[in-house]
Amino acid sequence: MASVATSRADFVSLVAEEIVAGIDYATEYWLARVEQELTAANVSCVDRIQAVQRVLREYKDVTGKVHLRSASA
Repeated sequence: MASVATSRADFVSLVAEEIVAGIDYATEYWLARVEQELTAANVSCVDRIQAVQRVLREYKDVTGKVHLRSASA
């Protein structure tokens, strides 16, 4: 019985680790996209803002979200 509990706990831990890794990968991808637009050379401030807005629109399209929750400290 102890081995079943250990196996179950190991499985849950493994699944949780995979979920965390996926979230980390996705977060890093989208933040890197924003950073890329913000650090582009020879681009005006207006163009940078528009580029970031395009990335946000793409994110919303991909995820099916219309609104993002407000960030709070």
